[in-house]
Amino acid sequence: MSSIYLIIALVFSMIIAIAAIANTEPVTVNYIFGQASVSLIILILGSAFAGALVMGMISLFRSIRAALAFRQARHEKEALEKQIKELEEEKIFLQAELNKALSAPGEIEANARMITMEAGEEVEPGETVSNHEGTQESAEDSDEQLNEEPS
Repeated sequence: MSSIYLIIALVFSMIIAIAAIANTEPVTVNYIFGQASVSLIILILGSAFAGALVMGMISLFRSIRAALAFRQARHEKEALEKQIKELEEEKIFLQAELNKALSAPGEIEANARMITMEAGEEVEPGETVSNHEGTQESAEDSDEQLNEEPS
């Protein structure tokens, strides 16, 4: 793509050079504060040079802005990669905790049932519930124990 831009720039440069060479007579240029008499070839080439300089400055400004945006994106990427690493370490820790907790399944079931009953969710009558000691009892017995106030 950049080679296409180069070819287009060369074509325009040739057109400007041919136009400048064909117009060599002197012209008067009026400025706000005065006037000057210069050769038309110098005026054409000077104008083309000034236009190229302005376009170069605009291109430089865009390049600097793009480089700053790239730097910011790179910093954000590094921060996100660090966060991913921390989350993966936390995941490994939590999986180890889960495996540790799953090694005693009776305790987890009892705790889950007790939490469920404390939250006010219904447990069907006659359904067997494990208590925190690991023994099983009916749902009515568990409800009675929950309703009793600790002494």
